[in-house]
Amino acid sequence: ATHGRPVVAAVAEGGVVVDKAAHNQEQAALRDEMVSGCTECTMPMEADRAATLADAALVGRTDGRVGAAHPGDEDGEREGSSLRVLVVGAETGKLAAALVAAGASHILVIDHSQAMLDRAAEALDPLGTMGNQRGVRFLRTDVTAIPPYQGPFDAVIFNATLAAQADPADALRRATLLTRPGARVVVSERAPEPSGETAASPAAAVAALLVLDAGMAALSADLPLEAARVAGKGKVMDAGARVRAAADFTPDSDTASSAMVDDPCGDALWVYEVPPLYSLRDAVLLAAQVVTGFGRGSKQMGVPTANLDPAMLEAALAPLHRGVYFGFARLPEDPKHAAWCKCVVNVGQRPTFADGDGVTVEVHALRDFGRDFYGENMEVVMIGYVRPEMRFDGLPALVARIMTDIGLARGALDAEEARGRVDASPGFQADR
Repeated sequence: ATHGRPVVAAVAEGGVVVDKAAHNQEQAALRDEMVSGCTECTMPMEADRAATLADAALVGRTDGRVGAAHPGDEDGEREGSSLRVLVVGAETGKLAAALVAAGASHILVIDHSQAMLDRAAEALDPLGTMGNQRGVRFLRTDVTAIPPYQGPFDAVIFNATLAAQADPADALRRATLLTRPGARVVVSERAPEPSGETAASPAAAVAALLVLDAGMAALSADLPLEAARVAGKGKVMDAGARVRAAADFTPDSDTASSAMVDDPCGDALWVYEVPPLYSLRDAVLLAAQVVTGFGRGSKQMGVPTANLDPAMLEAALAPLHRGVYFGFARLPEDPKHAAWCKCVVNVGQRPTFADGDGVTVEVHALRDFGRDFYGENMEVVMIGYVRPEMRFDGLPALVARIMTDIGLARGALDAEEARGRVDASPGFQADR
């Protein structure tokens, strides 16, 4: 059992646990009890589940991430190779072992229960003292407390644990931000058992899964994730499409309706992927006048921004999630600055600051225009989406994350396929 709430509770009113520390302590006690007193602990269909989850996380990835052996490598170690996986929920260690067998090089297994971590570690060879040694490490922590230096991960697996998180939405968000483009995020939940008169009804079982799927659709809607089968085409930017389409899910659909896939073990399984280069399936064009903002960009954060008039962008903003985008910007009426340049765009309500509820569109150009341009028209083509809007614990944490966003955006925009998505006719230029 997950000893948690249904996934859908995470998006219902009041679905977030307020006392996170107490909740995590309770989860630790419950999971300690699950492994206490057993000498050979097992979970239902655990070996089959482990193989299914490892395959979902790593299929088609070991060849691309792990390179060929180089002369002088010891025991077949591959120079510079790395396939990093985060597992949330240790259970008895079979999943970690399956990931090793599937080609994962570095696996971090976390859990609230030290007893469960210790039991899982017994199934695997102990690691040495080298911090970069290939293998499995175990850590008692919460998924929202993992420091960025532990990543980026090529896959994250919630091993029947997401529903039991104090705040499932935040747990999924924080885990996703620890990944790299192309990474898989796999969520497995043991399917709920229908009760009462409908217990034996196949329709009741399907209905229960659809409820779970609707919850997952809402949890993942504003994250840089898509169903793995269509993620290569980019994220669909429609704030309600994923949730609306969840009930109409068909496994062979060529849309982003749902990430749920068939699970041979009968559990509920979702497989997401971070789109390559954080791409949007369809570019978003914004064109508006530059207006006066709050003055924090340059003065407090060292990140000057041009604020676009949101009143002129109402239709374009309607389907967008609040969050951080990137693309290219230009001043089309200024011959000197009519060439496209890289930019990062924040569309949101500034939750870290208490200065009103209105939506702002802040454009940080990755070049110095050398002057102010209030009242002038700016065009922006957004082609990627990094993360949703988040509240940070103060200005330093916000600035640190902004610098990370800028670095991720710059890396994606350096790719030829990214630069090819904008009109090159005015003398295209992307500052490096």
